[in-house]
Amino acid sequence: MTAATIFESTVPWNPKRPDTVIISCVDGRWRAHIQEFTVNYLKADLHADFLAVPGGIEPLTLFDLVPKDFNFFRRRLESLIEAHGTKRIVAIAHQDCAWYKERRLFSFKLDLRERQVADLKKVAARLRETLPEITVETYFARLEGKDPERVVFEPV
Repeated sequence: MTAATIFESTVPWNPKRPDTVIISCVDGRWRAHIQEFTVNYLKADLHADFLAVPGGIEPLTLFDLVPKDFNFFRRRLESLIEAHGTKRIVAIAHQDCAWYKERRLFSFKLDLRERQVADLKKVAARLRETLPEITVETYFARLEGKDPERVVFEPV
């Protein structure tokens, strides 16, 4: 016995595996802006793989500090790369990230943007070293202007 259908998507099924993985934070306030940027500016497919966790790429910085978090994220990323034939990784951090705000090493006050940019650079270097056949791009999203604020993206 099959369950009754409650919704049918109008989007046609595309069986082609995407060749791009977008890595970002789960913060829903930024999702539509990230999708618009990756599709319209970076020309990634609308159905690019999307790997989102709080803090975005932050788990990939934790090799020495929290190997369990690092390995959890790394295994999933490696699985996508292997199964989908990934050729491009796009990592995006954003302003006002709650994960970075709450994550404190000791009692140091850190400039969040500076830390996020440093993490993007660190992870990009490690990915380029371990996956030389894959293009790695990093960006930082921030707010600009007033009434209304706009989301802008900068390369890192």
